[in-house]
Amino acid sequence: MKKLKIIIGIVVVIIILLIISIVVIQQMQKHEQENAVTPGVELEDIANETKEIERTEYNIVSNAVTTYVQTLDMNNSRYFGRDESGNLMQIITENEKLEFIIDLLSSEYISQNNITTQNFEQYVDTKEEQLLFVPVEMKKIRDENVRTYVTYGIVENLNYELDSEITLIVNVDFGNRTFSIEPTTQDYDEINSVSQDITSIEKNDNNQYSSTTINTENTVRDYINQYKRLVLVAPELVYEKFDETYRNERFGSLENFENYITKNTDEIKSITLDEYLSNTYNDYTQYVGRDKYNNTYIFNEKDILYYTIQLDTYTILTDSFKTAYDEGDATLKVRMNVDRWVEMLNNRDYHSAYQYLDETFRNNNFGSEEAFEQYMREHFPSHYQLQVGQFTETNQTYTQYIVLTDMTGETDEEIENTIIMQLKDDYDFVMSFSVE
Repeated sequence: MKKLKIIIGIVVVIIILLIISIVVIQQMQKHEQENAVTPGVELEDIANETKEIERTEYNIVSNAVTTYVQTLDMNNSRYFGRDESGNLMQIITENEKLEFIIDLLSSEYISQNNITTQNFEQYVDTKEEQLLFVPVEMKKIRDENVRTYVTYGIVENLNYELDSEITLIVNVDFGNRTFSIEPTTQDYDEINSVSQDITSIEKNDNNQYSSTTINTENTVRDYINQYKRLVLVAPELVYEKFDETYRNERFGSLENFENYITKNTDEIKSITLDEYLSNTYNDYTQYVGRDKYNNTYIFNEKDILYYTIQLDTYTILTDSFKTAYDEGDATLKVRMNVDRWVEMLNNRDYHSAYQYLDETFRNNNFGSEEAFEQYMREHFPSHYQLQVGQFTETNQTYTQYIVLTDMTGETDEEIENTIIMQLKDDYDFVMSFSVE
């Protein structure tokens, strides 16, 4: 009898463990489905009849336009191969190249304009270099069997040089996994409907769309690449995406922003995503990326492609920063302020860094913001990781010893310095540091 009870007890424990395992697996599967969408389930995700664009739709339309823009390149690698000696050679005729492009146009657009390989270039501009499409705006204007979208964006080459601005109508047949393109001379804002009823898009060798996995990493990387590409060819478009308060406090004017870009072009080109996260709030989703130099890029998204940008965490302080600061002692407050100041240096934001210098100190040592920037670029030319050392206080003046180590790995040299700081109201401070 005793053995029977033991066996029953073991069986009960096993059943409980199995139930727990099933629940955990279900929760994990649910989490994975919420954070990643693959082509196999995309139809289910976009089945709702709405003119709001889902991220799956956005990715498909963006990839379709990218395919179209790259196919316009008459020197596209797909048109070339190598002979037996390894020499590059064209493997298709000029007409066949045009037929590839025509395969991507909608049959309605071809029919309306009687497009052939002979008159093709009256309607479509071919290119002679590899190009990229950077979407700026996108909207859905028809929810039928074939859905229709309008997108406006920038076309640029691999050297970050502007080629053109384009508005395109994109049709997507989610049943056949195909798309078609209609070039238009209309302004993006003028296109809110289409007259023709497209019931399907017949599949050919070139008009099948590709889609990418949807997750936070890919979304943040996409937005950072948009920032990097747009800021170098159309800075006015990026400037308009800054929250008004932020752009006024950080840059003050489009001219100042353009000067910042000019001075930091090479670093902007080298931006790559290193860390990322997202936060969901009541009326927007926040995507945050950080590059290998700890520079931060914040995108507060109300809808896909409709977001505001911040390039740092110090111009507008977060509530979490303020809470930690308010609850901290003088040691913590000084450390947090030094962190902010070093972030300004790593961001090449010498204007903000200059404003926090003690007035007498900056006048005696630099005299102007331009002289300060020149000094900092000469003596602090890299990106730095902050380490803090000895901390002392005398009559509410604080001295913090710091060590800066090169984050780029180009040198093992450490820069030692001493920060002298006074704390002010409203998270403000003034400081000086050791100069040569």
